[in-house]
Amino acid sequence: MTARSRAARIALVAAVATATLTVTAPAHADSVTLTDPADATASLSDIRKVAVGHTAARVTFRVRFTDLRRTSEAGPSGVQLYVDTNGARKGPEHVLGSGLQSGTDYQLARVRGWSGAAGNPMSCAHRVRLDFAADVLRGWIARRCLGAPAQVRLAVRMTDHFDGSHPVTDWLKGPRKWTRWLAR
Repeated sequence: MTARSRAARIALVAAVATATLTVTAPAHADSVTLTDPADATASLSDIRKVAVGHTAARVTFRVRFTDLRRTSEAGPSGVQLYVDTNGARKGPEHVLGSGLQSGTDYQLARVRGWSGAAGNPMSCAHRVRLDFAADVLRGWIARRCLGAPAQVRLAVRMTDHFDGSHPVTDWLKGPRKWTRWLAR
């Protein structure tokens, strides 16, 4: 084997290895899935499982409920997804709220802490969809809406107003509890 053919083989092997690593390297995304016990049994909208993902472009979420219904025989129910992007500040910086019946709307807003009022609805890219057959709310928020944070965490709360004098509230993992931090 000549020095020239040996150099050509080495170059070929290096090119194939580089191409293989480039093609098969996965896009970095962090995710978590949490199961919630049947602890709001007075509501059909009891949170049962939440999956959250943080990619380079979006924060995605999927919330499974006991039994989503298109219409409510009494009061409505809704869900709030609180988004924390800054661990140095107490509480969330954003909240995404949605009704859980057909025809309801959703909105993303800035918020200051747990007790702060939500600001005006944001017009940046975000989406929510209800799947009544699967009992699931799915959606995403563009990272740019959240200031392109390096990490995020979510807290999820459902409120059911079937009995207006005694609303049922269900938090994923407990009141004001967060998922773990998810890096992009």
